[in-house]
Amino acid sequence: MKQYSKRTAIMHWLIFLLVIAAFYFGHQLDETKDTTQKLAMYPFHFLIGDLTLLLVLVRIYFRKKDGEPAPANANPLLNKIAAATHGLLNIAVIAVTISGMVTAATSGVIDALKTSDPDLIPDFSTVGAKEYHELFIVVLLLLVAFHAVAALYHQFIVRDNLMRRIMIKRLP
Repeated sequence: MKQYSKRTAIMHWLIFLLVIAAFYFGHQLDETKDTTQKLAMYPFHFLIGDLTLLLVLVRIYFRKKDGEPAPANANPLLNKIAAATHGLLNIAVIAVTISGMVTAATSGVIDALKTSDPDLIPDFSTVGAKEYHELFIVVLLLLVAFHAVAALYHQFIVRDNLMRRIMIKRLP
């Protein structure tokens, strides 16, 4: 096998786009002072997070079922680091999503959404789960950055075409 299955590759890039969208909406939620706007953004942020979790779980299943290409590097240590990074990325996405769900469930924001009352939006600085959500986001972003830098290193420095393994367009 020279590359990941097409469905695994599609899930990889969809998850990447969803993580960016979730981060964008989360950042907008933190920056927006208008509570009516905030109330309108929460469902998008929640939906994107939930969809990301679902797709990560589906991608894990596809990756197990379809298999994966042989390690690209002859160095066993680098192969272990790559495998650990992939596993940690999955765990981080799951942790971000679950901590977001716990934050929503324990903060009172659901009541604000149910009643469409922006005055019920809680002060998240008092919600303990929000600290974990933010911590897991930082960990996820660091892992994504490391993953991207490693892929670019392989592509442009080592020149081993490693990124072709995860592209949606199939190799000949």
